Amino acid sequence: MYFRLNPECHFIKGEVRGAIYDLIDGKICSLDQKETKLIASCENNEPICDDEDLLRNLRDVHVGNMYNNKVYIKKLYFGSPSLISPEGSPPELQRAYLEINNSCNRNCWFCGYYGIKRSMGCMGCNKWKDNNESLTLKRWEKLLEELNDLGCKEIFLKGGDLTLSWNNTKSILDYAKDMFDTIYITLHKLSLSDSIVNDLDDKINIIIQSENLNELSSRSHAYAGLLTIKPEDWRNNKDAIGNVANKDIMVDFVIDDANQLVNNIKTMPKNMSLDVQKFTNSLKYHPCIGHTITITHSGDTIPCPMMRTHKLGNIKDKELYTIFENANGDIYKFWGLNLNNIEKCKVCEYRYACNDCRALEESLTGRLDGKVLCGYNPKNGEWR
Repeated sequence: MYFRLNPECHFIKGEVRGAIYDLIDGKICSLDQKETKLIASCENNEPICDDEDLLRNLRDVHVGNMYNNKVYIKKLYFGSPSLISPEGSPPELQRAYLEINNSCNRNCWFCGYYGIKRSMGCMGCNKWKDNNESLTLKRWEKLLEELNDLGCKEIFLKGGDLTLSWNNTKSILDYAKDMFDTIYITLHKLSLSDSIVNDLDDKINIIIQSENLNELSSRSHAYAGLLTIKPEDWRNNKDAIGNVANKDIMVDFVIDDANQLVNNIKTMPKNMSLDVQKFTNSLKYHPCIGHTITITHSGDTIPCPMMRTHKLGNIKDKELYTIFENANGDIYKFWGLNLNNIEKCKVCEYRYACNDCRALEESLTGRLDGKVLCGYNPKNGEWR
């Protein structure tokens, strides 16, 4: 007698424990050491020696089945993942962050201008110490065409205070609205007004930046909120933040002391989600910066809005596709930095379901492959 997992169920082995990923139900079944050894044996088409309760339970919940003979189970994937596209084919670009502005009259304490570490700084507004000349409106419009030609699906318009040059911002939005599946724009709560909202097409998704929970909780417009907060303040407001979490409010952590950030953020639940597309993508690509590019106000291309030191080239006077011309170029180094390449994660059974912020991890550890923001130890299979 033999037992095999169903096509949609993938067995992932860690250092000492394993997990079964059910890509249809979106669930993860954690296995202890004995169970891990048993499932590994079954997936290697070794005969069942004992009548195991675990296998009967997995069969009863439609995770696997019993067979009289050895069988080949073709596993379910989304498409055909590959790290480097064949020569001549377009890159698999999915999202682009466009910093169309770098000016702001406010001096928010959490601004990137001050080198603040943020867990979701990529989504929020920032200005940077960059006095280079900004791209022209004409160049931004041409760049939108180039992104569309490369198959980009979603764009995030951000920068400093985009309302300071609202006519320019509105022109870019109008030009982009029929090119992309999804468009986001980040605006500070103090810059938002009814007239600004009325200027926006229904297709535009607004992310409202604020450090005041009450401002986001009482907002009159049904748009996503981004709450920037220090971890110690989050601990004091966990209940209040939890009550509005279902109202599309994201929490963006900011701290001056990296150790304090590590100690506090480890008390949070591990952020994992699962579906067939994410799983397939995570086999080859980083779950966040994979398929992503950021273009600064002056035309520099970087992997992420918060990874400012990794410049991939400037497209002010050349087309965007030139960044992707070399199939072994820097952009693919970041795209292919999946969790198999992260020192701690590569021996973890959750590595294809977990989210990861390389920008924050690099700023805390000083290494592109460093990892400190995790409460699980795959070497002993224990949660902190």
